[in-house]
Amino acid sequence: MLIEVFLLMHPALVPVFMKEFNLSVFDAGLIIAVPSLCRLIFTLPAGIFADKFGQRRLVILSILVSGLAALLVSQSTTASLLVFSLSLIMISVTLYHPPGLSILQGWFSDPKERSAAIGLHGASGCIGQSLGTISLGLLLLQFGWRFCYLLFAVPLLAWAAILARTRTQRLPKRPPENTQDPISADDGGAHHSAPKSSLITLGFIVLMASMGLNALANGSVGAFMTTYMTSQQHLAVDVASIIFGAGPLVGIVGSLLGGYLSSRLGEKNSLVLIYIGQAIFLLGLITIPLTPLAIVSFFIYQLFSNAMWTPASSMVASLTDASSGGRAYSLYFLSSDGPGAVSPLIAAVLITNFNIVFPFGFAIILLASNVLLVRLISTK
Repeated sequence: MLIEVFLLMHPALVPVFMKEFNLSVFDAGLIIAVPSLCRLIFTLPAGIFADKFGQRRLVILSILVSGLAALLVSQSTTASLLVFSLSLIMISVTLYHPPGLSILQGWFSDPKERSAAIGLHGASGCIGQSLGTISLGLLLLQFGWRFCYLLFAVPLLAWAAILARTRTQRLPKRPPENTQDPISADDGGAHHSAPKSSLITLGFIVLMASMGLNALANGSVGAFMTTYMTSQQHLAVDVASIIFGAGPLVGIVGSLLGGYLSSRLGEKNSLVLIYIGQAIFLLGLITIPLTPLAIVSFFIYQLFSNAMWTPASSMVASLTDASSGGRAYSLYFLSSDGPGAVSPLIAAVLITNFNIVFPFGFAIILLASNVLLVRLISTK
């Protein structure tokens, strides 16, 4: 929850940054682009470092870096220092995810239990994102944006100190062949188990391809969702922004839903169902003429979009060896972050050559293709 709290704060503060630091539109774009690029660059090293030095150590480092970076953001007096500090925050988030999910992979061998745990893990992240943006809205006018970063820097640094001095107990349902606690203090969190598969398998490659197509679809839609709402659904800009910004709140329910479906139906079947749900309600968003029903379709589409991460993340553990969990999750995130970074440009080209609705149709085709793609994955 704490590591995600700053994730959506700086995009919301771009107008404030432009005014305070006297930035051009291009400079403001760099505030978003440079931290995102740093996050992408550190995705693969994060997994390698986790497997080499231990998941526990990297989790503590990520929380420590996030807290220190928040302090630095609050004291930024130049645009360059601000971009550097925000980049450190994004890097800290990247450092956390591969070892964090790898720890869950080591703790829970049963796919149903693992899916439930990953669902709660994802919901906590969504709560953190919502907590950050809501706190920003409540405190910005009275205390300023710098105070909002200071507010969460203190618990982050305290939590890093607590984890550094705490030995986590071994869970009772550990796989019998796994003899080392993945988050123990003895080896910094590295864990070893009898290999069940190599890192690169056909199923894992297909899953990464699916994640890439999903990122292209959702990135193309998300980049111009508020534009679509204002131009096609005729909503006011502030109303469209509020609706779009409610995504993290919907994501809390979506993550729990993904965990429930995955534990009941299995990782593969639930992922297929979620892709179908995304495609259906995205189609409803652009075809239903009544604005209230179109907005409901958007929220259900967001629900399925967030639910997707739980079975997909759990499937990584089913397809790879736990001893290479950090690298596996790094590749998993990289397969999504890379296409996601270029998806707004693809959507812009489609809109320029066709119309605002065309990226949505493009996304529906990609999601339908994913249904067929996921059916090819075997977790046996």
